[in-house]
Amino acid sequence: MPLEEIVLDSRHLGTPETLIAYTPQRYSPLYSYPVLYVQDGADYLSLGKMATMLDELILQKELPDLIAVFLPVTKEKRTSRYHPDGAEHIAYRRFLAEEVVRYIDSRYSTHPLGNGRTLVGASLGGVVSLFTALAYPHTFGQVASQSIAMDPNLNQRVSQADLTVPLSLYLQIGTDETAVESSRGPLDLVASNEELRAILQTKMVTLVYETFEGDHTWGHWQAHLPRMLQKLLG
Repeated sequence: MPLEEIVLDSRHLGTPETLIAYTPQRYSPLYSYPVLYVQDGADYLSLGKMATMLDELILQKELPDLIAVFLPVTKEKRTSRYHPDGAEHIAYRRFLAEEVVRYIDSRYSTHPLGNGRTLVGASLGGVVSLFTALAYPHTFGQVASQSIAMDPNLNQRVSQADLTVPLSLYLQIGTDETAVESSRGPLDLVASNEELRAILQTKMVTLVYETFEGDHTWGHWQAHLPRMLQKLLG
């Protein structure tokens, strides 16, 4: 699993930002590849074992050759960047859509269209993935969201979003996620995900909605990630 650490000096965030780029074993600049942009990148690598998983799925031809960009975030900055009311949220979305994508497209051989880029995230990482895709629909055509940490206020904002470009969205939610602790207090993510599903069905969205038996933990996200990626990319 070739992993390359990259440091980008972000104009929008005003800080040096680390990216970890995964390329497939058979990577060649003669071909172009879809790209996954993965929030909570360090956690998806360590707790989600995602690089090893990608190697195995690609080897078994259950996924196409692809590039993944893992975006680590510190716990101190996570809410500020991922929550739509966070102080750095707008700047972080611009960093993703303008600086990271431009760099990856210039450095690697990528599919240049939105449907070749998928945002991946769990919990609050799912929130920033969805809102980034809504803000930059020409840049990101797909979202893979695990246990997205929505609430009625955030759902209301999605309902007001004017989506004029088709978006493919995969939502997974655990049946036990009815009182998930957060900085906003306990969240009933089952109810908010069902409400989000109803909202998205009124918009220009191709939606897959899936439940699993389980709670808001990495063991479940790791186990169910392959099926999500195979559905979106396989």
